[in-house]
Order: sequence, then structure tokens, then C-alpha cells
Amino acid sequence: MQERKSFYLLAPCLTDSLLTKDIGILPYLMQKYRGYKAVYVTYLPSGGEPLWPSLSSFEEEIELEYIEPSFSYHPDRAMDTIFGANLRDCSDDLVRYIGCNATKIDVLYLFGFYPFYYDAAAKYKELNPSGTIYLKLDANIIWVNKTPMTDDFRRFLSHCDVISSETLAPYISDKWSVPVYHIPNGYYFFGKEPKLPVAFEEKSDYILTVGRLGIPEKATHVLLEAFRMAEPYIPASWKLVLVGKIEDSFRPYLYSYMANYPWLADRMILTGFVQDKENLHQWYRKSKIFVLPSNVEAYAHVLAEAKIHGCYLLASDIACCRDAATKQEDRSIHLDDWNKQVNLHLAYGSLHAVGYSAGLAQRMIEICHAKDRLREASAGTQRDAAEHFDWVKYAADWMICCGAAGRSERHIDFARLIWDN
Repeated sequence: MQERKSFYLLAPCLTDSLLTKDIGILPYLMQKYRGYKAVYVTYLPSGGEPLWPSLSSFEEEIELEYIEPSFSYHPDRAMDTIFGANLRDCSDDLVRYIGCNATKIDVLYLFGFYPFYYDAAAKYKELNPSGTIYLKLDANIIWVNKTPMTDDFRRFLSHCDVISSETLAPYISDKWSVPVYHIPNGYYFFGKEPKLPVAFEEKSDYILTVGRLGIPEKATHVLLEAFRMAEPYIPASWKLVLVGKIEDSFRPYLYSYMANYPWLADRMILTGFVQDKENLHQWYRKSKIFVLPSNVEAYAHVLAEAKIHGCYLLASDIACCRDAATKQEDRSIHLDDWNKQVNLHLAYGSLHAVGYSAGLAQRMIEICHAKDRLREASAGTQRDAAEHFDWVKYAADWMICCGAAGRSERHIDFARLIWDN
């Protein structure tokens, strides 16, 4: 019997919550649907082995391998620890791991273009030149533009056989002079698959957001201020639903908000963190609108989850939100700043300027009075998600994923490099 090919995720900062996001889903799906053996490689925290409750969602067992860190490592402050005084140490740790394991790794999967990967990629190619490195960028425009095109970075890119980005692929490809494939983050249902499509009649007048409430990137305060401004002008049936852990640093703001506007309490639902995926999907299913006011995102996986459940998108005008709210045939069209300003109402959602609560409030008022538009977008965005954002389809037929990145030869080459290698 032929031994399965291996698909290794090398992610020193892996945490449990990431297992069910794009970084962790891809190796699992490669094992479940494409016959690879998935191996997750990460740091062993100082002081003991980590807990992985999210593995209970997986229907197949995956392998975990641990790297002993050469410094004190704690997952709850992983990036600060590594990018503080220990970046060189982390790089050396990954090189040592690759030095011992390169020949048994058929596909080396790297997530994000972090400097600690540079030497590990070179070592892998030195020891296993026929192996494949797949780099998933997790990129946003700020990170891309701030990354200097040093010789070390160019060398790292040259070692990556396949590079994909959830958004901005043509821009990054031109800037870095390497092929970058456009592959958006998708949705995947762990456990019982819900009945789809979601009928509009099942939905309630809910405006939903999902995420870590109060971290600066998510701009939760922008949403709350927008809801306060819009509340007198939208029907009384509409409620704001906030799903996610409230950051400790955000609690004083939230307490002050509720004290200053106590009448909003009856129009808000705070669920806290929802671990159970089926419970979380019920909130998407019941909601007519999904709102994402983030200052910056690579490609939030919640966009695909909202789309497959038929939610209209209210979002800040950043690349991933514009992609998600736009029809597939228009996603490769790049607009200048003026054209963006006059193209804020899209097929599956409406956008507002980053950080602009009044703009979000205006969009909220408009769409809460537009039942026919909500109904039409609900049906359309579900069809779009089923065709272009299904993780299982990505694993089963990767050519679907490459729609906006080029046709025929380009996506055939991509399939050959990873899925058919």
C-alpha cells in the first residue's frame, strides 16, 4: 500500500482558536478529502502541553508535533514573545526542525510572510528540492506596503513554489514580481451540515457581528456609535447582536456606553464567546445583516460564513469586504479612490469609510428600510458563496478557487503543484 503524501503546517504560534480558521482548516481538509496526512507543527509552550478543545470538532485524527523553544514561550503572548528579543531564536528553532524532518515533508505549508520562515524555507529546499512550499499570505494592504523588498525577502519568495492571497493578489503579484493566486477564505461546517439555502422568511431583524469585541482592529466602537446614531431611524424590531469575547480593555467603554444610552439595552444582545459551531451558525442563519467595521483585515473567515447563511454585508471599505460584497465577475476590477467612493452599494452589501461611524449609521438606516433589497441579496450571496467560497470544493477541485487569479494554464499549473503532486 502506497504511503500517503504529507502536508505539514509549520506554525510556531498556533493556538486552539486557529484550528477552525483557515490556517488550521486547510491541512485537515487536505487529509479528509485529498488523501494527504496532515501534520501540525508548533511550539511546545513553556510549562506543559497545550489543550486543543477544537480537535473535538474534527472527524479525523490529525498529528501534532512540537518544537522545543530555545526561549520562554507562552501562546497567550506568542507574537510579542517572538518579535521581541527572540526572532532569531525562533528562526533557528524552525531551521533545526526542518533539518531533522525535511525529507518526510511533501508539502510544507507556511502561513504569513514572517521573517522567522525565511531560513527554514531555504533549508527545506536545500534538503528536499523536489518538495513543495505553499505560502498562504494572510495579507492586508498595510502589511504588504510596509514589507521592504530586501534580498532576504526576495530569496524567501523564490523558495515558495505556490503563493496565494485571499485578496489583493494582482497588486501583490505586481509589487513582488512573483505569481500570486487569488484564493479567498471559505466556509466549512464541522459536525452536522445545516440545511441550505436559508429561506429569507426564517430570518429575523438582527444586525449581527462576530469576533473579538473591542480589539482595535475590529473597531467595535465604530459599530456601537453607528447603532446609537441609527437607532431612532430604524424600525423598533431591529436588534444588534454581538457574538464574541469582550476584551477586558473594552469593558470600561462598553459600561459607559450602556450607562449613557440605557434605552439601547432592549435593542442589543450580547452572547459572549460561542464555542459551539452549530449554535454560532444559528445566529448567522437568523440574521438579515452582518456587519464588519474593521480597520484592517486580511480576509476574515466570518465573511464567508455570513454569505453562505444569506446575510447582507455592512462593512468598512477594505479589500476583503469589497471582494465579499461584489459579484464574482467584478472582483478582479481594481478601482481608484474616486471610483471606490461612488461604488459603495454593491450586489451583496454596502460599504462605509474606515472608522466612519456616521457612514455606517447611514448604511444601516438605508438597508433596514429596504426589505426587497435584503431579500434579493440574501439569495444572491448564498449562491455566490456556494460556488466560490466552499472549502470542500477548494480541496476537491482546486480549479474553482483560481477563478479571479487567471484561467486555464495558470490554475492547471497550481493544481499540479499541490493537489496533484
